[in-house]
Amino acid sequence: MVLLILSSAISTFSQDKDSLKTVYLGEVLIQSDTITNNDYQLTIDQLMNQQTDLNVVKRGGFAWEPIIDGFSDGQITVSVDGMRVFYACTDKMDPATSYLEPINLSTFRVAKAGDAQRFGTSLGGTLQAEMKYPELNQGTHAGIQSFYSSNTNGYDGNLFVEQSSEKFGFRYSGALRKHGIYRDGHGQEVPYTQFQKQNHTLTTVFKPNHQHEFKGLFMFDEGRDIGYPALPMDVSSATAYMGNIGYKNHVSDRTFELLQAKVYVNSVEHIMDDTKRENVAMHMDMPGRSTTFGAWFQADRNTELHHQEIRVEGFSNHLFADMRMYSPIGGPDMYLMTWGDIQRNNASLFLLDEWELDPRLTWTNNLRAEYNYTELTNDFARKQFETLNTYIEDGKHHITGNFSSSFLYQLNDAWSSNFGIAFTHRAPTASEMYGYYLFNARDRFDYVGNPDIETEKAFEFNFNIGYEKNGWKFAFNARKVFLDDYIVGVIQEDLNASTPGALGVKKYENVGKANTSHLSMLMGKEISNWLYYQINFRMDNGFIDALHTPTPYMSPLMVDQRVAINIKKLQVGLNYTYCDGMSTPADVLGEQKTSAYHLFDLSLDYGISLRKGTLNLSAKAENIFDAYYIDPFAWNNIPNMGRNLKFGVGYTF
Repeated sequence: MVLLILSSAISTFSQDKDSLKTVYLGEVLIQSDTITNNDYQLTIDQLMNQQTDLNVVKRGGFAWEPIIDGFSDGQITVSVDGMRVFYACTDKMDPATSYLEPINLSTFRVAKAGDAQRFGTSLGGTLQAEMKYPELNQGTHAGIQSFYSSNTNGYDGNLFVEQSSEKFGFRYSGALRKHGIYRDGHGQEVPYTQFQKQNHTLTTVFKPNHQHEFKGLFMFDEGRDIGYPALPMDVSSATAYMGNIGYKNHVSDRTFELLQAKVYVNSVEHIMDDTKRENVAMHMDMPGRSTTFGAWFQADRNTELHHQEIRVEGFSNHLFADMRMYSPIGGPDMYLMTWGDIQRNNASLFLLDEWELDPRLTWTNNLRAEYNYTELTNDFARKQFETLNTYIEDGKHHITGNFSSSFLYQLNDAWSSNFGIAFTHRAPTASEMYGYYLFNARDRFDYVGNPDIETEKAFEFNFNIGYEKNGWKFAFNARKVFLDDYIVGVIQEDLNASTPGALGVKKYENVGKANTSHLSMLMGKEISNWLYYQINFRMDNGFIDALHTPTPYMSPLMVDQRVAINIKKLQVGLNYTYCDGMSTPADVLGEQKTSAYHLFDLSLDYGISLRKGTLNLSAKAENIFDAYYIDPFAWNNIPNMGRNLKFGVGYTF
């Protein structure tokens, strides 16, 4: 099989050669985490889907949920410009990443093991998205792009304007997207895959002198008419506001060389709607809201042999969601609070020490300690739980955190290796504790929370080795995770479902031990100054002992081959992707088998230098051979988009 893959037509990529380079981060291998102008045409979902160390769950054509080594939701952390952001939908239809746009971002990074704990306790890893701020003393820069997609008859447009002087700068960026229903590889429409959104972001920098620096951010994002074919409901609107103020102090003559602080707030509102669906037995409204306030302080210190960090953080998150079911025969409506004013307060301390034991050997230790207090504050919501013979009086306290230790050894100027261990335990999510009759369309069960659930724990080993010299790149990454008190829904025979068509009720419980294994490998070669080739392999597996089933979201064998060609002003990208298909799904949890598939893409970019600025023309053929395929992580076997021709024009100065 591998020989067949290697001999197949090679791959494509729509970015230039520099954006193809792989960065070796010691604990994780990803594509270059710097966002380039060529990335602006992509949705954030497509950007995530290109990461070699990241998978996505697809419930439709928009708002894909990020997965890191099979871990999702409360098992991973999402940090947006240093802010904790939480979704507002009980069905996870609006992950925090769905409110981002590539044109807003400077970097988008996947971190694992100890490197992931700076922003929150996570078993799987952290998605770190950093906003793009203006560079000072650069004058005026601006750019605009517009793209058309044939499959969805869709439009993507974006622009940015940046102005800066010696001490002050601002940057505005905006994006507008509107796409209709897409067609699969058989030419059939996939209903409810349309979406549209707009995003507006303003960032500012003020640096009165070399020591002090202030930054500010305000972002507004709104999605409308978003379809979800894998779910019984769509979304009429999803709106997010995010803002923060940050401060840096460079103090080289004191104990700490860099002091940083940030205060932030974000608010998300998500409204589910089924009024455009046909043959609905009972119409429902399901709005949800998430509001988070937070602040953190970090101090960095460097000595001859040590780099040290201390970070103190706190946030408060409030969740509310309810559901009103309208009687089809004119009787009384039904009403439930699915998130009954859930309040979570969190305080944490993070410590890092990098110790240079030898010029070639560095020992890194991380410690994170967290305190979580989670409370169901609404009396009506508490009374709902009494129908389940669960009586809630006070909130729950959880002490969680992480300790990790790793050694990075630089064998010579080309080879480096990293070995580490980590122990983590994370608090249960709001849904796992206090969710009330949350319908899961994948396994078709209603889920209820468990206020007495314990923390989920993990112990892991990770090993990496990398080589980079004379245009050659090689990296191998292995990770083994042992889990205890694994959290999953367990069928409750004594409870009746609330959602029409649901198969029953599951309650979140700790079911004991589980384990996961993860392997990935990368090889790349800069053949000449105009030709670059890269190939990636990856696969996962895992098992839940108590349920006698694989762990969910384990990646089958995935192979991605890419070639970048630069011929003067013309950039050509070729991409070939092979997926072995999901042969051992976690069927107890609703996963289904999928078949193997092959995908081919081709992209062309041509830059024209003008008297002032650059005009860029782009063309891309995605899924050239119109393959019909189903992503291994697509809910309910929703087919992916067939052939799509994409044309664009952009101008920057």
